[in-house]
Amino acid sequence: MKHLMAAKEDVQSKLDGKLLDNQRQVKVWLRNAGEMLDKVNQLLDEYSNGNCDAGSWVQNCYSRRKIGSKAFKLKMEITWLTAEQPEIKSKIKGKKIVSNLDIACSYLADETNDIIGIWGMGGVGKTTLLIKIYHQLIFDKANMGFDHVLFIKASQNSQLEELRKEIAKDLHLPFSSSQQDIFNALKTKNILLLLDDIWEPVDLVGLGIINPFRDDDDSTKLYKYKVIFTTRSEDVCTQMRASKKIKVECLEEDEAWELFKDNVDFDVIESDERINEIAKQVMNKSGGLPLALKTFGKAMSKRKTVQEWEDILSLLKNSGIEGFQGVQETLLPILKLSYDNLPKNIQECFLYAPILQWLSKDDLLELWMGLGLIGNFDNLQEAYANARYIFNILEKAGLLHSSAYDDVGIHHIIYEMAMWIASNCGRNWIVEEYDELAEIPIEHTKNWRFANRVIISGIKLVPNLSHQCYDLLCLMILNSSSLKNIPGRFFRQMPNLIYLNLSKSAIKKLPKNIKCLVNLQYLNISSTDISSLPKELVYLRKLQYLMCRDLKLLSKVEDSLLSRLQKLKIIDLYPFGWAGLEELKKLKKHTNIKAIGMRVVSQEVLRELSCLPTTRLHIEVKNVSSLSFDTLSCKDHGFLNELTIESCPKLEELVMNGSQTHLNYLTITDNEKLQKISWTDISPTEHFHALKVLFISECNLASFAWVLHLPSLALLNIQHCAEVEELFHVEEREIHQVSERPMFPALQYLFLVYLPNLVSISNFAVEFPQLSYLSVHVCLNLKKLPFKSGINDSQRILINCEREWWESLEWDDATIPSHLSPSHSTKFVYDASMMKHPSSFRFSMSEQI
Repeated sequence: MKHLMAAKEDVQSKLDGKLLDNQRQVKVWLRNAGEMLDKVNQLLDEYSNGNCDAGSWVQNCYSRRKIGSKAFKLKMEITWLTAEQPEIKSKIKGKKIVSNLDIACSYLADETNDIIGIWGMGGVGKTTLLIKIYHQLIFDKANMGFDHVLFIKASQNSQLEELRKEIAKDLHLPFSSSQQDIFNALKTKNILLLLDDIWEPVDLVGLGIINPFRDDDDSTKLYKYKVIFTTRSEDVCTQMRASKKIKVECLEEDEAWELFKDNVDFDVIESDERINEIAKQVMNKSGGLPLALKTFGKAMSKRKTVQEWEDILSLLKNSGIEGFQGVQETLLPILKLSYDNLPKNIQECFLYAPILQWLSKDDLLELWMGLGLIGNFDNLQEAYANARYIFNILEKAGLLHSSAYDDVGIHHIIYEMAMWIASNCGRNWIVEEYDELAEIPIEHTKNWRFANRVIISGIKLVPNLSHQCYDLLCLMILNSSSLKNIPGRFFRQMPNLIYLNLSKSAIKKLPKNIKCLVNLQYLNISSTDISSLPKELVYLRKLQYLMCRDLKLLSKVEDSLLSRLQKLKIIDLYPFGWAGLEELKKLKKHTNIKAIGMRVVSQEVLRELSCLPTTRLHIEVKNVSSLSFDTLSCKDHGFLNELTIESCPKLEELVMNGSQTHLNYLTITDNEKLQKISWTDISPTEHFHALKVLFISECNLASFAWVLHLPSLALLNIQHCAEVEELFHVEEREIHQVSERPMFPALQYLFLVYLPNLVSISNFAVEFPQLSYLSVHVCLNLKKLPFKSGINDSQRILINCEREWWESLEWDDATIPSHLSPSHSTKFVYDASMMKHPSSFRFSMSEQI
């Protein structure tokens, strides 16, 4: 009976609330084991009572014989029941994971030696998938010819010797078995090693799984080995030389709901419509992460009333999972292992990403740069390369991801984990969102005394600090559209501040006491109402980054202000502010300058900038007739990322020459004489290999065929070009050559607005393999769309247009309209300023879409 009870406890612990493939079988076995215990206890009572019986010796003998007979029969039943102990075969929730199981099994079926990596964020179901593979091979008798299937559990700090001992144990070899001993035991066997939860590459030769000295005549080549491992890092897959990779994703909403229901009291959530509604909202907070779904479900399993569910929902909305008893302690430490595995400098890089999750990828890279997290760099190109390397590490660790528009994506639970780490775990960060509060509560500001990072948003007034904040190194007051003034005394209380970001507030000027921040290295006042830079900035002798982007009221910066800041690396006044000619000449002598962004209002300034590393330029020169790209930035250190050419009334020609550009955003607007774009020594695809967004408006360009093959172009907006009749015209003799190359390989959004003479988009069929959104307005003479026959069955394109125009379209292929989803509007409304500044437009439009 002791053996049976041990087996029962083992099954019960493995069950732990899981939904199983053999759920009914396991429950019946557990019930039978429980009943068997009752029978044994009853028999022991009989035996005890029999020994104390005052009756005759004969009666006692008869009683004992009867009890012995029962005991013999019970022992047989117990032995049989122990032998019938069921395997715990967890049911996988979600079509994606079931699909992954099929994919993994298909990899195992072939006869090649293979290493297969299963990767994904913590808690997403990698181990569940690996266990399912194991069960399919062992218990479902689908062993695919393997003589040995080894399941080895690793961990974050597993050593090779420990893993080798586990393999030896599974093979019934001595614990002290060497690499060669294990190899000798396996060399004439077909083997599958399932290795769970590795954090670093594992030496398969050192384990004895692979023989590195095998030659072509070696008879062991007749036998195959397969290795499947799970990891949180895609990098580990690469380092393990995995020939195949399977990424495990979070569950879709309907599948997540099923898993959540399996872990709560199903009868309760089905008993009341309001509880059911709240349960779905609670479930959505998990973001489809299986571990979170199970943890949330178990935490809610004892809640029976509507009020209890209402209270939990309120806690989640106001405090996140911090106030959700049991969840934080159970869930977050498991996820934190991914964070702990990062290098120290990358850990801090990560924390900013979820906390400031509205930032674009480029904004995030700039933030890291300003905080000094990416080290020293000789030029902006090197800085961005270092930052992207860090971003890729975080992406491959499953902690964040980026979209086609370079928006940063963060799983909700990862955000909760980052907030938990920042506020606890030895880090003195304060992160608060205020809903336009008139004043920050005093109890909040008291904590500033000990904080080294303060990130707040949505305030009307800065706090009145009565104490010195000596530890405060980084202060961000963001997205505070009601904040109009900063008192001079405020900055006196933070003498060691290094990083200050006041962007997207309504402040009209910086206080003179900004000069108190003598340790400041980074200052960001972008998108505020500031109209001039105070002369007191010259006291900030350690300042390296001055970010004044999108200051609509800013014009020329006072002479000698910038040049006196000897340590400046980045100056960004784009697109409204500029430095004078004499100031630029002085800045040329600064060896620290890595990038300048500004407005250009004269040819003299343009010539001076050709010797400086520019990153963003807004060119508005009245007397220029031709512009050459190779004169827009320093040849050796330039990193021109964003360019606007606007209101140049005499501009007739753009000359595309020089080497590859790093341009991401190009706007050409209000240049009515511009008729020609010349390509000299480089092709459009090479020159604009990184271009993502292109706006062309109010010019007389005859054709835009040069954009057809741009490899990175995601958004194309052409509008108010009254003369254009055909957008992409190619000579008859060149059509075959053009059609052979991939067209618009990355284009997702296409806007055609107010092109009254446009008759045709192209004189040949065009492919738009990635297009998801097309906006056509006031193009009344356009009667056909040039989609190539055979659009991908899964592709759906949303078209925003006037109803009358849509209904007048003619179709050469009747199947094409089935791939298009029209959305009709009578008028196209847009913000003209956004047309001029694509970086602003891209976020607004992506949200609208």
